[in-house]
Amino acid sequence: MTMMTHHPLTGAACSISTGCLEDMTKRVRDRAYQLWELEGRPWGREHEFWARASSEIEGEWLMQDRPLRIVAR
Repeated sequence: MTMMTHHPLTGAACSISTGCLEDMTKRVRDRAYQLWELEGRPWGREHEFWARASSEIEGEWLMQDRPLRIVAR
């Protein structure tokens, strides 16, 4: 059984078998590389850039997945 969910980054239904994790990993990898280049390509800080990129990409995904809340008073 494969669980299907809507993937806001690609605008299509996805599951582990359809490559959504690979797409997310590619986006994080590309962003981490951009951050690394912007910082002057420092040696030995790859984990820092990966974590920053992952936070950015996952944050975008979570924000797109959540509906706006309206609180009644």
